[in-house]
Amino acid sequence: MQMFAVNPGLFAAAFAGDEIVAIVMPELKVAVVRPEHRRHGIGRRMIDLAIAMEAERGRPELFMGSVPEAPAGEAFLRATGFTFHSTVWDLELPPDRPVPPPVFPDGVVARPFDPSRDVTTLAPLVNAAFANQPTPMVMEEAMVRASLDDPNVLDGDAILLEDAATGETVGFCLTDLHRVDGRIASTAGEIGMVGVRPDRQAHGLGRQLLRAGVAYLREAGLPKISLAVNGRNAGALGLFESEGFVRARTRDRWSRPVAAP
Repeated sequence: MQMFAVNPGLFAAAFAGDEIVAIVMPELKVAVVRPEHRRHGIGRRMIDLAIAMEAERGRPELFMGSVPEAPAGEAFLRATGFTFHSTVWDLELPPDRPVPPPVFPDGVVARPFDPSRDVTTLAPLVNAAFANQPTPMVMEEAMVRASLDDPNVLDGDAILLEDAATGETVGFCLTDLHRVDGRIASTAGEIGMVGVRPDRQAHGLGRQLLRAGVAYLREAGLPKISLAVNGRNAGALGLFESEGFVRARTRDRWSRPVAAP
């Protein structure tokens, strides 16, 4: 619902009176119909809505997810024209696994998100870093601005990497800590995204940003740390596993061309 408040175009719903009976969120790759309303064609209509939403955003494909323990979801996706795209791995870092502290090369410095100068630059950086990923990540400036008003999101949750000579932001590690009323309310934290600007990749900056994120979460007192990575991204999967993350669960991604009938 926070995403809906930021951008209503990311969310669509079907109603029976005042009751929401189905939702679809292409950005989160989710479509859900309440059990008592299934087998009435509502799910197919939600997929049609999602196709239209992605077409309006200029996306060539619609992605949806399924999980192994829900085979009906896979059957539905096949029946609505989707084909298997890739597997997403949920990885976990064992609490007793040591991770070295980050050591950044000369010329770059890690710092927390700065609302006075990073609001307009973070989203383009994220989008550039993930543009060539198996399922491209898209962030909007409105999402960044919305986080400024959320008391449960702190500036330090986003670790940015800055070129000391130019002042340009060249990398990021976005962490997720569950807070209630500003206080940490969970023993688990997540590395949401790690990325480096394309022209600065392949120099080890991503590894150091990952280590910075792990250090931040552990310093916050969170023993359980997780992240997700698409199995097609062999480089990232190898990086995370080399830092001690282990495979815990899988989720599948299915795709359908937006132009398909």
